[in-house]
Amino acid sequence: MKLQKIILIGLLTLLLLISTVIGHFLPPTGILTSPIVISIIAGLIMFSDNSFNVIVKSILTYLFIGLNDIGIKLFSGGIHDTEGMGWIHMLLFIGLVPSFIMLLVSVVRDKNSTNWIKAFSILLFILLINIHLQLFDTLGVQEN
Repeated sequence: MKLQKIILIGLLTLLLLISTVIGHFLPPTGILTSPIVISIIAGLIMFSDNSFNVIVKSILTYLFIGLNDIGIKLFSGGIHDTEGMGWIHMLLFIGLVPSFIMLLVSVVRDKNSTNWIKAFSILLFILLINIHLQLFDTLGVQEN
């Protein structure tokens, strides 16, 4: 693996850990900054010089966005009720809008992939986010 790819994965992991720690120790800040963190994650993956193909970019973007969402749901401070879950989901969707736009721009600019691969990578990202939301919808919500 190229050094650039290792540095990118390390930087994304560090950003994810910092986001989770901030969410734990400064409760509303971690949730409120999640659209910014999600956009930075997507921007780093899509526009850094890393030579990943569009399918790997799509999977990596989902993976780090999903891990950020799981980190917020499990480790952020607060009472973990359904109202908080609604806020987390709203801010997740706010962050997904620029991320999806960045994915579209990156896919359109890719010269090495066929149109089928490009379409598959976009649909794969949508499918992975949908599966994530189905599986981890109420993760961390405490029943009273």
